[in-house]
Amino acid sequence: MTQKARKNLFFALVFIAFMAVLVYEYLTPYLSDDVIYYDDVKTASSFWGIFAQEFAQYFSHTGRSVAHIILRIFLYVGSKLLFDFVAAAVFVTVSLLIYLNVYNRNEYDVRLYGFILALLWFFDTAISHTVFWMDGACNYMFTGAIMLGFMTLFRFGITGKRKFGSLAAGLMLFYGVLAGWCNENTSGGVLLFLLIELGYHFIKNGRKWTFVRPWMITSLIGNIIGLAFLVMAPGNYGRLAAAGEEHTGLLALAARFLRITNTIRENYFVLLCAGIVSVIIISYAVGKGAKLWEKVRPVILFIFLFFATAYALIMVPFSEPRSYYGAFLFLVMAVSNGFEEIVLLKEKLVEIVATAIVVVAGILFVFNYFEDGANLARIRREFRERDEYCLAVEDKESAVTVPMLRPDWETRFSAAYEMDIQEEPTYWINYFYSIHYGIGPMYGVSREEWTEY
Repeated sequence: MTQKARKNLFFALVFIAFMAVLVYEYLTPYLSDDVIYYDDVKTASSFWGIFAQEFAQYFSHTGRSVAHIILRIFLYVGSKLLFDFVAAAVFVTVSLLIYLNVYNRNEYDVRLYGFILALLWFFDTAISHTVFWMDGACNYMFTGAIMLGFMTLFRFGITGKRKFGSLAAGLMLFYGVLAGWCNENTSGGVLLFLLIELGYHFIKNGRKWTFVRPWMITSLIGNIIGLAFLVMAPGNYGRLAAAGEEHTGLLALAARFLRITNTIRENYFVLLCAGIVSVIIISYAVGKGAKLWEKVRPVILFIFLFFATAYALIMVPFSEPRSYYGAFLFLVMAVSNGFEEIVLLKEKLVEIVATAIVVVAGILFVFNYFEDGANLARIRREFRERDEYCLAVEDKESAVTVPMLRPDWETRFSAAYEMDIQEEPTYWINYFYSIHYGIGPMYGVSREEWTEY
């Protein structure tokens, strides 16, 4: 294949990924916290009022100010379609940043990029929360793009792939604050990455710090400042106090450790094994010495960051599957580096198998995409009908009965069923929907028992 053909195919794949995510985003309605934040944002007197709201939330609920400012801006603008386009672009950005963090690769490597897309699509066990839910996407995918972008710039700069000018120190300080203020465990993983890279280049430079530039120092300082603002938010402690836990002390830590270990085994075992096996294959193929270390270093580095980011969750009583998104991205980078190093061994059979894996993943994607998309469309229709009904209710004081989603359309690309209303009006989402529509207590009934429309 010529360089021009490979380039065209590469960007065609980028476009397909963008459109695939855009359609699913469009078919996803506002869910759960989206509605709560929407109502809150609409009380802001001006655009700057949403920053005042987030300032208050910093002290009362959570320190994830960067993620929630992004969310509030989209809700203030009020265009779900705008969010859909931006979210699709961010998904593609995440995939390209992972591609750029494959240390040894060919230019416009279509096979590698297709492999990365397959990992992001098939192995993100919480994709309905991290990508196809507005609040979740802002908290995980958007912040993931910010953090990966920061890491990529830092790595390009420290390895000499990019030359930074005089303004870099100030810009990287600001970017470091943003990357540190994104997500507790993943921002901690970013800080660990910076320290490891600095330490590695210190040793590589004959244990001298002569390679250090001002922007490297400000990057580190900014990241520490951002992480400090994130974890020290007064609102965090209120949430931790409200989270009950069966055990205390060392027993509580042991229980958390076991939960994290089980989650890794259940959700990331295949990817983890793929990363480890790639190191073994490369080791046998290359042999010992500095050449081997350079080839396996990124795989080992990102597997280590995966474990560090995942087990950092031991600091909190409970963690949702979406909390592992940052660790998942590190693991995808590890596996992608291992995959590419094996392909670059230039063994014909290996190249055939690698290409076949990507092609089969693409075929599977096509077959599943239409069925899952049809289910998303049905869910969206149900939400739209229920929304129109609630808005048309004339008696704003009496109890209202509304249908729950039909049980036949669940898909891993929608969190709608997890965030749907329940039978009792005291259920938290029922309560907030009642406030949102300005109607009385909301009871949920099965769709089969519903006769109003």
